[in-house]
Amino acid sequence: MERLTAVFDSDLLPVGILVFIVLEAVVLIGWQRRRDARQASPHTAGVVPLLTFLGAGGSLVAAMIFHRRPDPSPEGFAVAMLCALVIHLWHLAVLLRR
Repeated sequence: MERLTAVFDSDLLPVGILVFIVLEAVVLIGWQRRRDARQASPHTAGVVPLLTFLGAGGSLVAAMIFHRRPDPSPEGFAVAMLCALVIHLWHLAVLLRR
């Protein structure tokens, strides 16, 4: 139980989530491009909603990292939350244009 508490108290979990988000984006973009290359008319518009969705989530995780530090960074937290808001609004705009 102490090891689990140590993992939650460290930055290992949020950094691991960020790494997972980046890997997920790379794999999904590669899959999307390969799938589109097999079709008669390639359509890469599906990449933007994917990146905006993952970008907003990644920004929230970054904000959590800035907030959880032993010496919290209010500026870093504010910038990360602002990025999350802007990317989320961009994502909504992309979805509404469909």
